[in-house]
Amino acid sequence: MLTTSARPTAGKPAERLPTPHELAALTGDRDRVVDLIRICSLLVVVVGHSIMLTVDTSDGAIRLGNTLGEVPILQPATWLLQVLPLFFFAGAAASTHGWMSRASDDPPAAGHWLFTRTQRLLRPLGWYLGVVLVVLAGLTTAGLDAAADVVARLGVQLLWFLGAYLLVLAVVPLLQRIRTPLHVFLALGTCWGSTALIDAIRLHAGPSWLGYLNFLTVWTIPAVLGVAYAKQILRPGTAAAVSIGALILDTGLVHRGPYEISLVTVPGQQLSNMSPPSLLLAGHAIVLCAGAVAVRRVLATIAGRPRVWWWVVLGNRGAMTLYLWHLPVLAAVIVLGAVTGLDRADVQSASFPIVVGVQTMLLLALMVPVVVMLSPLENRPLPWWDGPVARRAGRARDLTLLAALVCLGIAVLMVSRYGLLGDGIGWLISGIGCAVTGRVLALRPAARGGGDAVPGDDASLQVSASRRSTTLDESHRRR
Repeated sequence: MLTTSARPTAGKPAERLPTPHELAALTGDRDRVVDLIRICSLLVVVVGHSIMLTVDTSDGAIRLGNTLGEVPILQPATWLLQVLPLFFFAGAAASTHGWMSRASDDPPAAGHWLFTRTQRLLRPLGWYLGVVLVVLAGLTTAGLDAAADVVARLGVQLLWFLGAYLLVLAVVPLLQRIRTPLHVFLALGTCWGSTALIDAIRLHAGPSWLGYLNFLTVWTIPAVLGVAYAKQILRPGTAAAVSIGALILDTGLVHRGPYEISLVTVPGQQLSNMSPPSLLLAGHAIVLCAGAVAVRRVLATIAGRPRVWWWVVLGNRGAMTLYLWHLPVLAAVIVLGAVTGLDRADVQSASFPIVVGVQTMLLLALMVPVVVMLSPLENRPLPWWDGPVARRAGRARDLTLLAALVCLGIAVLMVSRYGLLGDGIGWLISGIGCAVTGRVLALRPAARGGGDAVPGDDASLQVSASRRSTTLDESHRRR
C-alpha cells in the first residue's frame, strides 16, 4: 500500500503532496491501467446519473423520473454510459495481482483473504449509512414524509453494486485456476450460458426469483476477464475479436430477442436489463472488458503520463467515497436549482439540457472537495474492524467465514432493493450481523502468538497529508 504524507514537525512546516513526477516514481511498476479504468468508470457513472435524473416537485410532492424514459431516442447511449462492468473487471484484476503476490509461497485462505477486501469496502459504507439513518430519522421526526421516503429508498439504491461486488470477489480465489485461453473461454461460456438458461426459464413462466441468480453469473464475467487481464492470458487481437463478436450477438438479441435496448432500468420497461441482470448485460460486459484487454497498451500510455497518473491516484484514494456520496451531492445541487427556479421537471423544455449540463459540471466540481474531506474516513482504519486478520485457519472456519460474507453481500443487495423501510430494515440488521460474525471469525488467534496476518486492501493507493512518511508495499512493486 502506498502512503505519502506530511505531518508538521517541531519548527517545520507541513510537507506538500508529491508532484506528478515524484508520485510516478513512488508507485514503481504498479499496473496503472487497472486504476485508470476503475476511476474513469466511476466518473462515467456519476455523469450518467446526473444526466438521467429528472425531479418534479410540483404540488408539494417529490416525483423522480428518468430522462431516458421520456426521451426514448437517447436509450442507445446507455451502451456507452453503462460501464460498471469495467469496475468489476478492475477489481478482479487488482485482486488477482494481490493474490499472486501472496500465493507464490503460501496462499492465504480464501475466506480470510475475502475479509481483508471487505474491511476496506465496508469502512466508507458504515459512515455513509450512519449519516443516511440520522438524516432519515430527522426528516421523519419533522414530519417531512415525502423527503423521508426519497432518502429511505434513493439513499441506499446504489448499494446493490457493493453487494454484487462482494459476491464476485467471493469467486475470485476460484478463478485463480484460470491459466490458459481455453480456461477463459470455458469460464465465459459457463457464465453466459447459465445466464441464457436462467433467462429462458424466467421469461417463459418460470419463477421470477430465479433471475436474481444472474447477479452472480453476469457479474462474474468481468471478473473472469479481469483475471485474464492480470495474468496476461489473452492477446489483444483475440480480445478484440471476442469483443466484436459479443457486440454483434448483443445487437441480434435486441433485434430478435425479448431484450430492450436500454442497459439501465427506465420507467415503462417490460424487461429490465439491470435488475436482475439479463443476458444482454452479460454480453455487454464481454464487449467492454474484452475491449479493455484489447486496448491495454493505449490505456497504459495514457496512464503513464505523470499528470494523468497523479489524478488517477488521488481519485482512487476516494473511489468508494465518490460512488457513495455523489447522489446526495447531486440532490443538493438539484434542490439549489429548484430554489433558484431551475428545475428538471420538463425534459422537453429548451432550458432542460442547459440546466442538466451546468448541474452536472457543478456536481463534478463539488465532488472534488467532498472526496478530499471524506476520503480520510475511507482510508483511516477503524478500531477492531480493521485489526489483523489471520492468514489461514481451519477449513471449516474459513468456509463459514466465506459463507458469512456471501450472506452479507446478499443482505446488501436486499437493502438496496427494499430501501430502509419494512423488510429493508430486517435485511440491514442481518447484514450487520453477518459483518460482525465475519470479523469474529477472521480474528487472528491470540493463543498462537499472532502468526501471519493478512493486511488490508492490497489494491488501494493512499495519498495523505497527515503523516511525514512515504512507504511502498512490496506487493505494489511486483505489479
